[in-house]
Amino acid sequence: MLAVLLLVPAAARAQQRAASLTTADGVYTAAQAKSGGDLYVMLCQSCHAAITHTGTPFRAKWVGRTLGDLYTYIREEMPKTEPGSLSEDEYTLVLAYILRMNGMPAGRRALNPTDGSMARIRIDMPVGETGTVERAQQLGVHAPIRRAVASPN
Repeated sequence: MLAVLLLVPAAARAQQRAASLTTADGVYTAAQAKSGGDLYVMLCQSCHAAITHTGTPFRAKWVGRTLGDLYTYIREEMPKTEPGSLSEDEYTLVLAYILRMNGMPAGRRALNPTDGSMARIRIDMPVGETGTVERAQQLGVHAPIRRAVASPN
């Protein structure tokens, strides 16, 4: 009976730690972000400059929500021409890259799209982090491509 009583508080503490996990805690690996950056350049950058996924726009839309919310949005809405056309792993890699662009630290544990953990990870910016394009470039992420738009005349 005493063993059961001792296990309950330990289980509650473990659940509380899981619930308090945020993107500032290193929830993806550096390798995932690197691979995600390569995919971003190939599949996303032609429509989305890094500035649209960093800083104030990112903070206003996503901080306080779960990583699962962001993953679901990306998976269901992107790419715009073929939503849902990437694999779960590819969406996860792009998500890791977006976290890196926003200055969120990499960790030792890989982000997993199938274990339900993303629904328990709150999106939060690291203390003092602005998530600017300049910060993304300092971290070694790809700079946005600037394309000239031809005049219709």
